Amino acid sequence: MANGYTAKGDPLQWKIVGGKLYLNYNAEIQSRWVKDIPGFVRKGDGNWPTVLDK
Repeated sequence: MANGYTAKGDPLQWKIVGGKLYLNYNAEIQSRWVKDIPGFVRKGDGNWPTVLDK
């Protein structure tokens, strides 16, 4: 979502933040994501309304 598109999630790469479940594509992406969780969540939330239209 943060990059403006959907992707399959790895069920082993997840984290609950603020009561929401976040899945990541793989371990490499998860390691990047945990370095800036608020930034990635903000970007994903901003993309959410339109990303499903693509």
